[in-house]
Amino acid sequence: MNPDERENELLAQEVHKLQHDIRFMKRWGAIAAAGLIVLILAFRAADRHRVTTQQIVARDFVLIDSDGRARVRVAVFPEGSGMESYAASGERRVQLVGDGELAELNLNIPVTAVRESAAVNLLRNNVLLSSLRSGLSGTLLEMHSQPSNGAVVLRLEGTSASLMMSGAAEDVPKIWLNATPSEACTAMTGVSNSSAGSSLCLHSPGLPSLELNDTAGNRAVIGIPQSPDLSADRSSAALLILKQRSGKKVKVAPEPQ
Repeated sequence: MNPDERENELLAQEVHKLQHDIRFMKRWGAIAAAGLIVLILAFRAADRHRVTTQQIVARDFVLIDSDGRARVRVAVFPEGSGMESYAASGERRVQLVGDGELAELNLNIPVTAVRESAAVNLLRNNVLLSSLRSGLSGTLLEMHSQPSNGAVVLRLEGTSASLMMSGAAEDVPKIWLNATPSEACTAMTGVSNSSAGSSLCLHSPGLPSLELNDTAGNRAVIGIPQSPDLSADRSSAALLILKQRSGKKVKVAPEPQ
């Protein structure tokens, strides 16, 4: 092979290699361009998604649990627009609705649960301030003042009702109002673990008594006593019984006419 033919062959090889490189660059350039276009479209789609999800318009919005059961529903109900939540059994637990002049928050006591109760609790820093609880046994309204720990408890249970009021701290006397089928009483008790106190009761069928006692164990009863250790020969609202700690008793009653 003469020098000219050798040079032409080398030149042909260089041209072939250059053409191969150009085809390689074109192929990967096209892939890169396609990838860039996909990224641009993805970013634009995400941007449109952010804008459109600032408002969701629907007639009914339902949250389901892992078993596909509806647990929360936001919709327009016959009672008005609002929200409902459901137990796994399908029972309605909470209903919050408002329409026109109506606004209601309904808590439904479970009928398929072991603990059948419903409650509304108000808390501050996870400390209970007020609570309204209701179940098959009755209803309880409880209120507390946070830093002084004053308390008011209203309880309705069966055929009995009671109200307890207490000021701040444990050394403040408490007031009890209690009504049962057999008696209605107002009691003022002493400090914690103290026997001092007073009570005014009307026992069925209309037997009144006022009782006072101190920390030493001395007692005074006006009216008809209910304690066996203060029993009297005659029953009268005009009866006065004084009993010392030692057990000595004094009874004062008007002479019969």
